[in-house]
Amino acid sequence: MLRAKEPATLDPDAEPKLGGSFGGRMIRRRFQRGSIHKRGKRKKVWVARYCEDVSGPDGAVIRIRRSEILGTVADIPTLRQAEQLLSQRLRLINSSDYRPSSSLTLRDYAENCWLPEVLPTLKYSTQRYYRYFLKVHLYPYFGEMQLRLITRDAVQLFLGGKLRSGLSWRTVKSLRTAFGTIMAAAEQAEVIPSNPVRKTRFPRRGPAKQKAVIAPERVRDLLEALPEPARSVAWLLALTGLRIGELLAVRWRNVDLEHGTLRVTETVYDGHFDIPKTQRSQRTVPLSAKTIQILTARKPAVLDPGALVFATSAGTPFCRHNLTNKQLKPTCKKLGLVGVSWHWLRHANATLLDAVGTPLGTVQALLGHSSSEITREVYLHSIPSDARAAVGKVEDLLNRPKLTQVPESWGKGSSLIQ
Repeated sequence: MLRAKEPATLDPDAEPKLGGSFGGRMIRRRFQRGSIHKRGKRKKVWVARYCEDVSGPDGAVIRIRRSEILGTVADIPTLRQAEQLLSQRLRLINSSDYRPSSSLTLRDYAENCWLPEVLPTLKYSTQRYYRYFLKVHLYPYFGEMQLRLITRDAVQLFLGGKLRSGLSWRTVKSLRTAFGTIMAAAEQAEVIPSNPVRKTRFPRRGPAKQKAVIAPERVRDLLEALPEPARSVAWLLALTGLRIGELLAVRWRNVDLEHGTLRVTETVYDGHFDIPKTQRSQRTVPLSAKTIQILTARKPAVLDPGALVFATSAGTPFCRHNLTNKQLKPTCKKLGLVGVSWHWLRHANATLLDAVGTPLGTVQALLGHSSSEITREVYLHSIPSDARAAVGKVEDLLNRPKLTQVPESWGKGSSLIQ
């Protein structure tokens, strides 16, 4: 009888069983009841042993012998109760539709299956986030653990530890989403029976960081205080509502100064060009007089239609991070503005459009949102002066005399009638 090849990275209680395969052909599975015995002196436990077929990293099916603690003798007092519990565990293995579980670890699956197949379908910025989450957070904790052994409780403990370590609520939520996406792909590929990440609970978000109030005077102060080229970038973001990646990817062939339009066809992130975020993001945006003035001032004498509007001396796109660290952040610090970013100016554009009475559908089209719910719930903010005026109008309504209320002077009647 040949000894089966031991699968890589099995759990400590899994032992390769003799006679698992022969000549590349699996021996026919038989109905099994397993065996049970007691272990321990002071704290006795019931230990069950049974066989299970697993799929190794190379795809070969191997039969292994498992040892599993069912519980303490105090909790399970009789052998019959322990046998009933083991019978429930073996029900799936003994069923006719049972398929061998995989012994792939998270690292093996991510590196050999998920990254080569799924990651190329995602945007470059998303790829970077997934690689970062895997390398920094998931591999150190779950990298060498088999996917089928990752439980809901283990994931819940992992997420709680990340929150306690000081990571922000938003970062841990993004980490949970990335982990869930990978495990969902493994579930779809039938590597695991179910996705444990989907079963976890995530705590409610605490108090969010303070953001700068979106008011016309605050936006104007920032735009006037910024140095070039950040001033031109900020003005265009505030007037057009473009994403920073969309603006930095605009080429002169997409700008029509004569008709006052700008076409969004690309986006850029860390020097990598890609299509815009959604299909609706590919749009034509009308340009105001101030926007045309700024673009005309940047227009070179010898125009290359394929050149970028915002380009370095080498012709490469501006780096958003350099603009933020060298110009935007220092200016905001001088003005006492907290929570301002390039994306804040996009929110400011949406809020100001709403303040001047722009229909929701028009705001959605200008911003390139796929859903009006995103526009209404995320991007529209209250302007303080408008809010104060609205509160005053409500007070006027409450203080207004009732329509049935008659002034006292009316009760005396007309002197002419008397």
